[in-house]
Amino acid sequence: MDTQTLTERESPASPGPGFESLDTEVNDVALQVTGSLPDWLSGSLIRNGPGLFEAGDRPLRHWFDGQAMLHRFAVKAGAVTYGNRFLRTRAYQAAKDGRLAYSEFATDPCRSIFKRLMTVFDPAVTDNTAVSVTKLGQQHLAMTEAPISVEFDPDTLETLGYGPKAPGTFATAHPHHDPASGALVNQATRLGLRSSYRFFVQEPGRPARVLATKTVREPGYVHSFAMSERYIALLEFPFIVNPITIPTSGKPFIENFRWEPERGTRILVFDRNSGEEVGVLETDAGFAFHHIGAWDEGGSLVMDFCDHGSPAIVDAFYLDRLRAGRTGGNACKPARPRRLRVDIGTGKVSSEFLSDQDLELPRINDQQRYLQRYRYVYGIARSAEDPYDAADELVKLDNESGEVQTWHEADCYPGEPVFVSAPRPEDEDDGLALSIVLDAANRRSFLLVLDAGSWQELARAEAPHAVPHGFHGAFYPD
Repeated sequence: MDTQTLTERESPASPGPGFESLDTEVNDVALQVTGSLPDWLSGSLIRNGPGLFEAGDRPLRHWFDGQAMLHRFAVKAGAVTYGNRFLRTRAYQAAKDGRLAYSEFATDPCRSIFKRLMTVFDPAVTDNTAVSVTKLGQQHLAMTEAPISVEFDPDTLETLGYGPKAPGTFATAHPHHDPASGALVNQATRLGLRSSYRFFVQEPGRPARVLATKTVREPGYVHSFAMSERYIALLEFPFIVNPITIPTSGKPFIENFRWEPERGTRILVFDRNSGEEVGVLETDAGFAFHHIGAWDEGGSLVMDFCDHGSPAIVDAFYLDRLRAGRTGGNACKPARPRRLRVDIGTGKVSSEFLSDQDLELPRINDQQRYLQRYRYVYGIARSAEDPYDAADELVKLDNESGEVQTWHEADCYPGEPVFVSAPRPEDEDDGLALSIVLDAANRRSFLLVLDAGSWQELARAEAPHAVPHGFHGAFYPD
């Protein structure tokens, strides 16, 4: 791997500031707003992501390993305040004390083979929930791929304790919401001598209820899954692991997985209400972190996801590569939106790419189009101009016309665009897209507000420091 350090880079506008630890925590700092915010926008954008990339003197190896930090941009009456805070987890405290005490995605404590054998199926799982945020009843939860969630106060970002636990060894950080009950629907994978996929329902104040189980000999890596009104579906990409080999491999979690594209991708479909298996189907190999949306259409299940083609993207996110601005070039393909149509009656599967446009961290208008066919998808992409092989533009893709609109500014690296619907929307894209953007040249970040219809900037509010690159967030209206 490339081991070039931050101080050795030639360009001050490298995206490197986004992969440096942030030591400063602030609370409700008033920000200068440039432009004009709509009067109706009132609430908080809370974004999750890593903020500490070392355990004492020991650097963490992967972007996904950094300790969780929450960022809050609160908007009211045209004004914006900002605050940030680390989640006070056991993993965070150990890292601050100079210890790597828990297994992370690609960084693992040094353990003897005996200790690995004793802990592989009942591991010291990290509580570093640095990927996403969600809400269950009145609880605000930070989540990751571990089976643990952490509750936090949405106003102060204070850590309140642990939330519900998933019934597995690892789980997705992207649960779905049941619109009728408010429950979370999620997927977990249990590793062991008899491994299995488990779909489960989490209701406020109750233990998880397993809805469906599928035994599997070599589980695949799962980051998200699809849900429609009638079905839940898991795409088992051929990036798989033999759990029995983990204790003696001497490798951290993700480096135990193997890429076997000749296996193709399995599609495991279950009835969302009864949990009964509907079918196990197959399609061409691919690899994705994120689903975009899914819906029922006639007798078919339709689902879209961001297909990278292979898991080379996982290797691209090692910190030495990211900090050097070299993530793998042509070996690491950008994600393209891919659609699968599964005829439930015949078992026929059709596959197509919706666009050649690079698109990741996808969002749609969940207020109007959740579990339904949608027209617009918003995300981040890598432009041809960027010399650092990094996502440097925001994109809006029209699935009907194929039109792509972009926002781009030199030396700026945007994060996930969170869609906020207008109060009385006239169209699907009547609303705003909110993104936290790193201005690498000035080593500062700002909240960017775009009109989702025209994809033009309405306003920005500059934060007091550079916000490290993060993953997922949500807007909570007042």
